[in-house]
Formats: sequence, structure tokens, C-alpha cells
Amino acid sequence: MASRVYFIKASVAEGERTISEKARRLFQAGGFAGCFRKNDFTAVKVHVGEAGNTTYIKAPCLKGLVEELLKLKTKPFVTDTSTLYTGRRHNAIDHTILATERGFSVAGLGIPFLAPDGLFGTAETAVRIDGELEKEVLIASDIVRCQSILSVAHFTGHIATCAGATLKTLGMGCSSRKGKMRQHAALKPQVKMGKCVRCGECYRHCPAGAISLDEIQAHIDQDKCIGCAECVAVCRFDAVQYDWQQESSILQKSVAEHALGAVKGKEGRAVFFNFLLSMTKDCDCFDKANMPTMVQDIGIVASTDPVAVDKAAIDIVETRAGGKLPVLIGNTKLDWRHQIEHAVKIGLGRADYECIEVS
Repeated sequence: MASRVYFIKASVAEGERTISEKARRLFQAGGFAGCFRKNDFTAVKVHVGEAGNTTYIKAPCLKGLVEELLKLKTKPFVTDTSTLYTGRRHNAIDHTILATERGFSVAGLGIPFLAPDGLFGTAETAVRIDGELEKEVLIASDIVRCQSILSVAHFTGHIATCAGATLKTLGMGCSSRKGKMRQHAALKPQVKMGKCVRCGECYRHCPAGAISLDEIQAHIDQDKCIGCAECVAVCRFDAVQYDWQQESSILQKSVAEHALGAVKGKEGRAVFFNFLLSMTKDCDCFDKANMPTMVQDIGIVASTDPVAVDKAAIDIVETRAGGKLPVLIGNTKLDWRHQIEHAVKIGLGRADYECIEVS
């Protein structure tokens, strides 16, 4: 039986209040209230955008969804975990201040921002999943402890997984620091001989101090590398390479397995939204303003199936753009199907869906 995915047209040009109300209409049309119960500690999983980023989904766009949870008398909190790389989301203090500045707070949404993985991203709980890659995954402790989840993902391209949507929001975004490192462990970048011009961009941007420069070229210390792909993103000379076919596949499968761990025990108690707005070819972790989009705004999709909602989002984006996602993001070596197919294989959800448009 196909999973139901609800869709409503929307665009940034309509304004944040209208987007908020359209998200609310999807929540009501999908009958999602039944997934939440009185006194639930409900995680509203978001991405507040790295400092400098301007294309993330803004806090006021979520107001309607939060109000629906409050009407159900749950105890919702906005949440996201710390990053591996340095920046204003690297620890709970800086992350909370950034979230507050951007309206993800009591003042902005009527609910607090709480870091589910503690001060340093180390508060974790091992969740048994018996997956293909992992027998257990390390998930932020308060994600495990809460009773329900409302996931809000911003659909974008991604430098290593091709598509960044609900599965990545759950798998990467709900993992502890160790969990993130396990997922990135498959990525082993190398500097191509003769390509490096010693500009130093990769050296300056590496959050792990894994890159050094000698008189000939840059070098990456594999023992220090955390697989974040920042060096690939900033190199303008095609001097850093991955084995995309093998390494991206493993990363995507690991993301799917961690996503399974994030929602385990919350069967029937989770709802997943993908916002198909300001869709950039790179994710919101980049600290760049006005990143170029790969397709015009489309709308919002939502479902109780995290796999179906991502598959529907990809199909809708590719249809609207008239091209395949790897082409849209500029890396035809990537294939988003690894995460979808593996998520189906491990029982996280279905790829078959029925799309129901809401007016």
C-alpha cells in the first residue's frame, strides 16, 4: 500500500505568514494531530541555518505548525544538534544564541530552543537497529527520550548525499557528535597531484585542522579528517577528489540507518515536512548569503512516512526543473537513490506514495 504524501503550492514571495498558514493547512489535511498526545515532549527538528546563510527556512514559517502542537497541549521544543565543524552551531551555547537571534525561541515561536545532545554534542544514547552497516547508532539523548517528533526539513542539494531532506535531517541532524563522525567516516578526500595551486582555501576552511600546505601542494591527514567535504566545496580548481560512487553510497546508507534510530520507538508518533523553497544546490550549513537556487520555489510536502516524503520531493523537483538532481547540483557522479533504497530495505518507510494536493 502506497504512503500518503500531502502537497501544497507555496513560494517565498508569498511571505512568511502565508507559508506558515499553508504548512498548517497541510498539518490539518493530513490528520497529523493524531500523531501527538497531551503532555508529549515533542521535538520540532529544524535547521536554523549557519551564520551568514540567508536561504534557510525562516522561523516565522513554522508558526502555524507550532500553534497546532500547542493546541494539542504537547510540550514542543525547537531543536537541532551540534555540528562537527567549527562555527556558531558547534556547541549548545553558540547554537542557542544563533537560534534565538533568528527567532527560533520563546519570543519568536512561543517555545524554547533546546540542544538535544548537550553542551558539546556528546549527550547520546545508543539505539539498537541491527542495520546492514551498524548494529546500533548513537542518537542525541533528548531525541530518544522525547515522545514525538515534528521534522521540518529544507530540501536542498548536498555535496556528498546529492539530496538533503528528511532522511538527512533525521540521520545526520539527530545524531550525536560520534554518530556524525561514524557517518562521515566513509568519506576520504584526497588532493590530486598536479592540480593544487596552493591557494590555501581548503586549509583555511578545514574545521578539523586536517589540511597542511607544503611547497608543492595541500595534504589531507586522514586520521584527522572528519569527512565534512568542506575542502571539496571551497576548492575552485577541482583539486580535491572523493570516490563518489563508493563513499557516497556508504554515507547515504549510514544516514538512513541513523534516521531509523532517530525515530525508533516513535512509530505513528512522527510527522515529516519538506519545504521546497529557496532550493540551493548546497545545504544550509554553508555560511553564504543568497546562495543561487537550482529550481524555482514549488511548495511544501508532508507525510508520516520519511522515505515517501523524500521520494515525492525529489520527483516533484526533478519534474519541475526538467532535469535530474545530480545535474541540477552539478555532480553527476552522485546518486540519491542509495539513501532511498536503503531506507526501504531496513524498514524505515516506503518509496511508493500517493500524492494528495491541498488547496
